[in-house]
Amino acid sequence: MTLAGAEAKTILPKKEKLKLRRERWLQKIEAIKLAEQKHKAEKRRRATVVVGDLQPLRDALPELLELEAGTRQPHTRGRTSSKPRPAELSRMSATQRLQLLEEERTRFRDLLANPAYRASPLLAIGQQLARQMQLDGGGLL
Repeated sequence: MTLAGAEAKTILPKKEKLKLRRERWLQKIEAIKLAEQKHKAEKRRRATVVVGDLQPLRDALPELLELEAGTRQPHTRGRTSSKPRPAELSRMSATQRLQLLEEERTRFRDLLANPAYRASPLLAIGQQLARQMQLDGGGLL
C-alpha cells in the first residue's frame, strides 16, 4: 500500500524543490506588491476631490456644433475689448493663446497679400501697426 502511494508521487531532486519553493515565494511577493499598488491607487482615487466648478473646462472644450462642422476657430464671446496683451501670454488659457495665434496668422496673411506691402514693406507695416494701435485703445497716450 505504501508503495502504490509512493509511486504516484513524483520524486524531485533537492535543487528542483528549492527552485519551486523560490518561485512560489517570488510569486507571493509579486502578489503582495500588486495588492499594495491597487490599495494605494484606490486610496489616491478616494482622496481626489471632485471639482465643483467645471466651467473653465467647459469653456476650453470645443462645442459639439463646432466639432460636427469641422471648424477649428474658437468663437468669441464679446471679449474683444478685454484682450490680454502679449505680455500676459503666460496667464492666458490654451484656447486664448490659440485664438491670438490664429488672429496674428490672419493679420500676417492679409499683410502679405496687400499690394501696398509689396510696394513698400516698411511703410505698410507702419500703417498696419498704427491702425492696430487705434483699434486696441488709442495707442500709448
